[in-house]
Amino acid sequence: MSYKLIAIDMDDTLLTHDKKISEENIKILKKAHNNGIYIAISTGRIYASAYAYSEFLGFKPYIIASNGAIIRDPNNKEIYESVLDLDALKYLIELGNKYDTYYHFYSDKIVFSPETTNKYQKYGEWNRLYNETLKVEIREIPTSVDIVDKLEDKIVKFVIFDEDAEKIKEVRNIIDKDKSDRLAITSSYYNNIEIINKDVSKGSALKILGAYLDIERHEMMAIGDSENDLEMVQYAGLGVAVENAIDLLKSNADYITKTNMDDGVAYAIKKFVL
Repeated sequence: MSYKLIAIDMDDTLLTHDKKISEENIKILKKAHNNGIYIAISTGRIYASAYAYSEFLGFKPYIIASNGAIIRDPNNKEIYESVLDLDALKYLIELGNKYDTYYHFYSDKIVFSPETTNKYQKYGEWNRLYNETLKVEIREIPTSVDIVDKLEDKIVKFVIFDEDAEKIKEVRNIIDKDKSDRLAITSSYYNNIEIINKDVSKGSALKILGAYLDIERHEMMAIGDSENDLEMVQYAGLGVAVENAIDLLKSNADYITKTNMDDGVAYAIKKFVL
């Protein structure tokens, strides 16, 4: 099979545990790119973070960010965007406050957070580790829903965190019960749920990008590790899970490659594409 597009998740797939792209992964991705294969970074992260990381690849990839809510080409041209409406934002803020969970939401460039130093704030943690190039702007906001009417940015994703798995499950069930016709829920880690518009996913984004590039699904390869990669791995002609992926993803993948610490992305590309 000749593959023309490879979509790759970032955290715990392309990135090592210390949030770096290995030299082997960079080398193989460059080789694939130079052979005319389209590369898409497909992440739950904010677009600004994915774009910053793409600088390390030595070429400009396509970017699917915020679990498919944003798709842009290598020149930052918008291909697709799905924005949460104000009523949905207010509902999610009220729910987060009611259950005393930590939450944040973001546009393409800014993370809006009521607690920028909260231990669950991934972007806050990463900013303390990263150099200036990779840092993301975090804007502290009040917990009141009134903030929604003052926002000038288009919000594409809302994330709720808590170490209490039962609480997270309860909140997820409530959103699913109240808003299943408008909102989609997925997860990238055991302690979070990620909320986007209905029918938005990395899989739907892959379908949109394929139509844009005139590439059929059987000509696509997708690699991931988490629940939010499920639709993407199922949609692609060749769905790949890294060895460190959750069981749900591995059971739905066509192939299981090496772990993110063992250059699993490069191994799969060498095996099936190059």
